[in-house]
Amino acid sequence: MTIRFVSGFTVAALACAPALATTFAYDNGTTTVAVGPPSSFPVNPVTGWGNYFMSDVGGTKITSVSCAFGPNFNPTTPVTIYLFADSDNDYNPLNATLLAQVTAVPTQVGGSVFTNFDIPDTIVNGGFFVLATAFTVKGVDKPAAGDLTGRVDRSWYFYNPATSGMNVDNLGANALAKRVDQVLPLPGAWLLRAEGVAVPAPGVLAFGALAGFAGLRRRR
Repeated sequence: MTIRFVSGFTVAALACAPALATTFAYDNGTTTVAVGPPSSFPVNPVTGWGNYFMSDVGGTKITSVSCAFGPNFNPTTPVTIYLFADSDNDYNPLNATLLAQVTAVPTQVGGSVFTNFDIPDTIVNGGFFVLATAFTVKGVDKPAAGDLTGRVDRSWYFYNPATSGMNVDNLGANALAKRVDQVLPLPGAWLLRAEGVAVPAPGVLAFGALAGFAGLRRRR
């Protein structure tokens, strides 16, 4: 048996190595359903669709959000992406706190093509929620692309009258705020993803720093 000694400097370097990228998703990348407000809705609403995720151990620095759109949606309509933190980690975003947002137009609608939205780098620790919103014409627009084979108990659906806009300060106060399997006849996981990098746990960084210092002491 051969025992190899790893110096404190090596351990410190490993601890400080760039974290691997993480993609949070519940879909398989293919749109099988597209959802929007029915013609029976009383007014044209702002429609919202979102996914609830749990961060990496130690936290995750979210760097971007990507979203695919259904084919029946005006590609010039601005879409706003919101990132929320949920401190009670209960997989229910209705009391989540807004952290960051960004607005852009889709790269493409239909075809399961994802548009990337760069958001300010934001660290989340525990439950977090990503929400896409857009003005929609009832009975016409179906922007929310879903995967019927994906996990449905983490995806949520929202409506609020366009005259009021989406209430992002209190998601539960919107006219409709439900998990997709509680409201849609064909629920699916939204093609809405978050990308980021894991934040090393404080203990890992402390161990790396101490090991490096110990190695320096030994070399002296």
